[in-house]
Amino acid sequence: MPPFEEETSTRSPEAPVPPEAGASRHGRTLLLVAVGLGFVIALLSSSIKNTLTAFFVSMTEDFDVSRGTFAIAPSAFMLTYAVASPVMGYVADRFGARKSLAGGLVLGGVLFLVGGLTQSFAVFTLVYGVGLAISYTAISYVPLGVLVDEMFPPERRGVTYAILMNGTAVGFVALLPLWIQIDEGTVWRTVFQWLGVVLLVVTVIALFVLPKEPGGAAQGEAAAQPKSSQGMLSEVLGSRVFWTISLAFFGCGVTMAFVDVHLVAHLDHIGLGGTVASTTVALLGAAEIAGALIAGYYCDRGHGLKVLVTCYLVRSLSLVVLMAAPTALAANAFGLLFGITYLGTVVASSMYLINSLDARAKGLALGLMWFVHQIGSFVASEGGGISYDTLQSYDPVVVGSSVIALVSTVIIAVWLPRALRGAKTDGAGDAAPQPVAER
Repeated sequence: MPPFEEETSTRSPEAPVPPEAGASRHGRTLLLVAVGLGFVIALLSSSIKNTLTAFFVSMTEDFDVSRGTFAIAPSAFMLTYAVASPVMGYVADRFGARKSLAGGLVLGGVLFLVGGLTQSFAVFTLVYGVGLAISYTAISYVPLGVLVDEMFPPERRGVTYAILMNGTAVGFVALLPLWIQIDEGTVWRTVFQWLGVVLLVVTVIALFVLPKEPGGAAQGEAAAQPKSSQGMLSEVLGSRVFWTISLAFFGCGVTMAFVDVHLVAHLDHIGLGGTVASTTVALLGAAEIAGALIAGYYCDRGHGLKVLVTCYLVRSLSLVVLMAAPTALAANAFGLLFGITYLGTVVASSMYLINSLDARAKGLALGLMWFVHQIGSFVASEGGGISYDTLQSYDPVVVGSSVIALVSTVIIAVWLPRALRGAKTDGAGDAAPQPVAER
C-alpha cells in the first residue's frame, strides 16, 4: 500500500461515546457557548503574536533599537514558549483546561497593560518575551486541545479543534490588517492597554462558562487510575508517532515564525508597503479558516497523513513563490498558499497525539510537540533579525524556511507510515485510536 494511502484502523480501548454524552451534564447550549468562548480565547491569544508582527517597525523606533536587537523580544518569546509548553500541558492534564485558560487570561491581561506603559526595552523584553509567552502558552494550542479532548468524543475532535483554532485565523483576517492600518507612532501602546482590559473581562466569563471537569471519553479514561509524572513522560517519549510528528513540526515552527515575526517587515523592505501587507495577511487568514476546517474534516475520516504531506509541501512551495518576484501578485499568492496550510499542520499533528496517547498524558504530549516547534520558531525569529542587520535582507530566511518545510514533508511521507505500522504491531500506546489515525 502506498505511503500516502496508509490507513491505520487501530482503535483505542475506549468505548464510543454518544454525541450527547458531554452535553448531558452541562447542556447542549452550554457546550456550544463553551466552544464559542474557546474560539474567542484563540482569537485573543493571536493578538499576543500579531500585534508584534504589525507594530514591529514602530516598536523598534519607539524603543530606539535596531531590528536585530528588537528581535530579541520575540526570540525570547519563542524560547519561553518552548519551555512553558510541556509545563502547561502537564498543568492542563492535572488540573483541567479551565484553570489553565483562566490563569493565562489573567496573566496576559495584566502584562498587556504593563507592556503598553513601559518605556524600557529591557522591561518590555521580559514582559513580552517571558510573561506574555507564558500567557500565550496557557491560552492557545495546548490547553485548547485538552479542552476539546475533555468535551468531545474522538470522531468529533478534529473539526471542533479546527473551529477553535480558527480564532487565530480570524485574528489574521480582522485584527492584523486593522493593526497595520492604524500603525502610527505609539498607537501600539493604546492597543496593548485595551487588549489587557479585554483579556481580564474574558477571564470572568471563562470561569462561569467553561466546564469544571472533563466529560465524555476523556473523563472515563482519565479516571481509570492515576498516572505518575514519570509514567506520563515515559509514554510520550516512547511513542514513535510522537517523535515523527514532532520532528516534522520543527519545520512548522520555522515557517510560522517567519510569518508571525518578519513577514510584514519583509514586505515593507521589498517595497510593497502596508496596503499589500494588509491584503496578504487578510488572504492568509481567510485561507487559514478554510484550511483548518478542511484539515479537521479529513483528519476525522482517517486521512491525516495526506493532510500533513500536502500542507508541508504546499508551504514549501509558497515560500518559493514569495521569493520568485517582489510583486503584489506573488505576495498575495503566498498568502493564499501558506494560509491554507497554516493550521492544517497544527490540527493534524495535534489530533495525532490527542487520539494516540493516554488521556492523562495528552496535554504533556502536545506541550512537548510545541517545545520542538518553538525551537524552530526561535531559529527563524532570531535568524531573520540577524539576516536583516547583516545583509539588509530576509531572503536567506525565506529560502531556508522553504528547504526545512520540504524536509518536514519527507519526514511525514517516509517515517510516519512506518511509525503507524509499528504502533499497530505494538498494539498499544502508539496506536492511533480512531479515524484521525492516518494523519
